[in-house]
Amino acid sequence: MQPIDKSYLVEINLGALGVQKNIFFPFQPKLAGKMIYQIEMFNIGDLTLSPNGAAMISVLGTSGVTVTFSVDDQQDLYLFPGSDLNPVHNYGDIREFFPKRINLPKSFVTIQDITNLVANTAIVFNFIYH
Repeated sequence: MQPIDKSYLVEINLGALGVQKNIFFPFQPKLAGKMIYQIEMFNIGDLTLSPNGAAMISVLGTSGVTVTFSVDDQQDLYLFPGSDLNPVHNYGDIREFFPKRINLPKSFVTIQDITNLVANTAIVFNFIYH
């Protein structure tokens, strides 16, 4: 595991729930063009409220979402189960990969199952970058 150089939290609000609904990441000037090498996703077991004060997604809710990251201009897509990005599910390891420029406005969270989700809850991602 690499040491954390810089990190930035990004919040996604689920809004109204719907199966196969895509919620795109907002543009983040702070992360534009940065080489991201680790990503983690937080739920209510990690944060009681999001940075904007929204209730967090449940621990079981993370298994009901997938995350798709679009990389650079190559149109490469990386698809992860939501629970795979939470260090608690990976024996404390943060998901790590070769540094990539992630195109956040083309990246999104997809709701796969609404069973353990609540409308208007948030998911917080931590992007670790150089």
